[in-house]
Amino acid sequence: MFRKRQKHDSHVNLERWLISYADFITLLFIVFLILFSMSAVDAKKFQALRESFSQITGSGASLVMPAPGSAALSSANINTGKEKKKNEVPSEQERFEQIKEKMEQYTQAKGLDKNVKINIDQNGINVTITGTVLFAIGDATLQPEAKKVIKDMFNFINSIDNPLRIEGHTDNVPIHNARYPSNWELSAARAMNLVRYLAEEYKIKPERLSGAGYGEYHPVAPNDTPENRAKNRRVEIMILSSKAAAADAQKPQSKP
Repeated sequence: MFRKRQKHDSHVNLERWLISYADFITLLFIVFLILFSMSAVDAKKFQALRESFSQITGSGASLVMPAPGSAALSSANINTGKEKKKNEVPSEQERFEQIKEKMEQYTQAKGLDKNVKINIDQNGINVTITGTVLFAIGDATLQPEAKKVIKDMFNFINSIDNPLRIEGHTDNVPIHNARYPSNWELSAARAMNLVRYLAEEYKIKPERLSGAGYGEYHPVAPNDTPENRAKNRRVEIMILSSKAAAADAQKPQSKP
């Protein structure tokens, strides 16, 4: 006898979609885990991550980040803008501002703020030291206490690798002796003595340094009182900006 085979309906697995769904959830979890671990958004790395997931998923344009122009993207840019700025290299102007702030804090703490002024202009930072902080009246030899001030201040000044220009100035009181025939020689000697001290003591590259003596001919105050004459007896240490240094380099050199 032949038995009739019974036909059985093929079993259809209605839960296969759970496998794909589980894979997608795992992938999404990894994405958010990576994003959470990033303390700051790096644009290049973020783009590489986005492209990587786009290749895996086939599109992925909105999986890692919102579509361009969306409100969510604008919000993300606002929230991460400050974090990105922290990681950027400070501009020259920002570094100048930092140096100025630290130097002003130092001069105030040491009681030197009446004789040491720090300003920033288009040429860079100008540190003006007046009175007898560096030199005695009519002399160009650095005073012993001046060396401590220079050491402290150059911890800030030498934190940036810009050219330095040292300028010497005097009041209008005439000087005439065997060592300094006029205020020209006195102001130039003060500038060059400081230049040489910086090169020898702090090993500042000579190509960064320059000096000039202006005598009594660039006063900042009338020479009518002892206080004003003290303002004119000054040394200016200039940290040149890149623009000012480039302009100086382009000036034609005088030929003998």
